[in-house]
Amino acid sequence: ALAKKFGSEHTLIDFVCEIKDELGGITVTNVRDFVNIKLSDATAAELEHRPVEYDTGVTLTPGRYSIKFLARDDETGRIGTYQTEFVIPNLNKEVRRVPISTVVLSSERKSLKDAIYTADRQKDKARNDASNPLVQDGSKLVPSVTRVFSTGRLMYVYLQAYAGAPAAAGPANAFIAYVSLFRQGRKAYESESLALTPLPQSRLGTVPFSFRIELGDLESGEYLCQVTVLDPSGNRAAFWDSAVMLIH
Repeated sequence: ALAKKFGSEHTLIDFVCEIKDELGGITVTNVRDFVNIKLSDATAAELEHRPVEYDTGVTLTPGRYSIKFLARDDETGRIGTYQTEFVIPNLNKEVRRVPISTVVLSSERKSLKDAIYTADRQKDKARNDASNPLVQDGSKLVPSVTRVFSTGRLMYVYLQAYAGAPAAAGPANAFIAYVSLFRQGRKAYESESLALTPLPQSRLGTVPFSFRIELGDLESGEYLCQVTVLDPSGNRAAFWDSAVMLIH
């Protein structure tokens, strides 16, 4: 919107990402993308109230890493940076708990046709969308960064559990998962349990769980969102939790 105010017909955002091996400090991979967003009056007005979402993907072996991320608006010269550490677990060595992915919380699914830009080349985009677990049936789950949700909308919860390979499908190998919301130490909501078996021919024995949480009956305020995954046949479990805010 600021670039549009200055008379520009587009804004070019430069994204730079560097991932380093935390133990050796060696740069493992770099990513750099230029995103050219055409600034029509409608697009500029929309971007005054909505964020620009950027995502990319890299393949890493198990280990501890650090990531540095930079975004620069070439039209205005403004820069934003972010840095954090993360761990890629070795799923084959996890025997006490159920291995699970990062849990994604979201308040919206967006059609891929509504994207105001694409950083992928067209031939790469179809392949990347097909391998992206957040893309389903032509729409993409947009992760919530703030984890603030309106009680007038759905909250989506997505994660994957991993049975390991080879994983034989069947009732005895079903994983069970459910979502709970706690307020001031008391359970305010619990979803129905989902019992799913690993995807056929999945190398990791992937079990995808997707929840749609109705928030309309809940009061506004801070909650603890907890996801529970059970493996009855292996007598294992996994728990994940995060603070979320509900507003009217």
